[in-house]
Amino acid sequence: MSRKVLFVNGPSQDASDRFFGWPTSLLYAIAPTVKAIQDGELSLGYVPQIFDPISYIEGRNNEAVKREFKEQMDGVDIVCASATYDSLYPTIQLFAEAKTMNPKVLTVLGGPHFDEIHTLHRGNEMEPCLELVDFGIAGDGEYALKALLEAISEKRLYGFDASQIPGRAWIYGDAFRQATNGQPLDLNTLPFMPIKLADSARHANDFDILSDKQDILPTVQMIAKRGCAYSCEFCSEQRGLAYPNSRSIDNLLEEIRLRKEQGYKAIFFDDSTFGSYPRLRDLLCALGKMGLTYGCLNRFDHLIEPDLVEVYHNAGFKYVYCAIEQFSDGALKQMKKGESTLQMQRAMELLADSGFQVGVSLLYGLEYETEKSIAATLDFVERWVQEGTIKLVSESVLSYHPGTPGGRGKAGRFDQIPPNRGFPFDRFEEGQWYHPAHVTPNYLEAILMSSEKRFGDVMVRNRHSWYARNDRTFSASRDGVTV
Repeated sequence: MSRKVLFVNGPSQDASDRFFGWPTSLLYAIAPTVKAIQDGELSLGYVPQIFDPISYIEGRNNEAVKREFKEQMDGVDIVCASATYDSLYPTIQLFAEAKTMNPKVLTVLGGPHFDEIHTLHRGNEMEPCLELVDFGIAGDGEYALKALLEAISEKRLYGFDASQIPGRAWIYGDAFRQATNGQPLDLNTLPFMPIKLADSARHANDFDILSDKQDILPTVQMIAKRGCAYSCEFCSEQRGLAYPNSRSIDNLLEEIRLRKEQGYKAIFFDDSTFGSYPRLRDLLCALGKMGLTYGCLNRFDHLIEPDLVEVYHNAGFKYVYCAIEQFSDGALKQMKKGESTLQMQRAMELLADSGFQVGVSLLYGLEYETEKSIAATLDFVERWVQEGTIKLVSESVLSYHPGTPGGRGKAGRFDQIPPNRGFPFDRFEEGQWYHPAHVTPNYLEAILMSSEKRFGDVMVRNRHSWYARNDRTFSASRDGVTV
């Protein structure tokens, strides 16, 4: 009898419900494995839906999540999970539940957090959890996961050799560390995401900003280009962990046709910097012929050419999400953002003139920020909210990650509940974790109250589609979010 696999998207511990979206990275990562199973090339079975709870909050819904997890564990022999820094603790708790139910179950950990820490000697919180984590995969996990599961299925781990596996990945086991061939992964060889394994009914409505009159357009996420060529000092997605690698236009169009057949009306490109796609104008032209609505993550300095913004508009793009961080040239230079306030202003004017909806992220807690830089940021955002261009604002706090320049040697452990739970930390993305010393409750509360007064209605924490569809409201009280 073949072994059975459960795929898990590690749930966030964020009590403020900041962002939702498809478990895109996990879906791409498991695509070769799922296809091999479906084609009869891999002797495994799998649970037909990813375990993907909305959140895991200790003392609030953790026991309910564990009960749901146990229901999915029937007959499962292998649990494969993807975890960010924020979802590491819940993922480890679920692994513990799995081991309690079946001591012989095997667990595989991957995802952004393990990508960051797998080479670090200090701050590697995996060491105390080794009895719960049997295997780890960092880097390009797609073919590495397939090969590992194949070796487990065929009981040949003793002679396991990863050197011929495509991509840049590292596979860890109890007694081995294997590297794949180290060559850039050809993204065109990957099967398309098996989105039927996700909760499609839920995720299709994640992007309420992409709508047709009163109806949310069924939206699916895609990746056109992996990695980021920039090196912002606060971000862990840098050249050493993710490298630029693009899919061909034909490959992208083939997936889009499939999504159209499945009933999706909009595509959100979840690339870190969609505007870096090497044949961007050709891609935009091709997308325009597909008759869909589009949104993307982008950078303001990629949106300062009037004719290019027009090409985006003609292709069907209605929404772009860009990071402001802080509207201060001094702060932008120190964080190595690689763009200027003039470019941000220019891009916003062009986007407004073309009728785009814009989402932005703001970042506080920088060691070099000033009252002036924060005020300038709030002023800039308030102006464009009042103009009706900015429709979504996410506020973040600098959190030390072990994979960032500032976080090396400073970040604490992530295999625990967040150290800064509660008001006002939980009103900010990453607000519950590790920050510079000046980030106190009073400091954040002043920013929070000012931003709520200026543009509270468009804050992610106040308007996410999940709450809107369920007639739920937020409260900015000290008692926490009320629903």
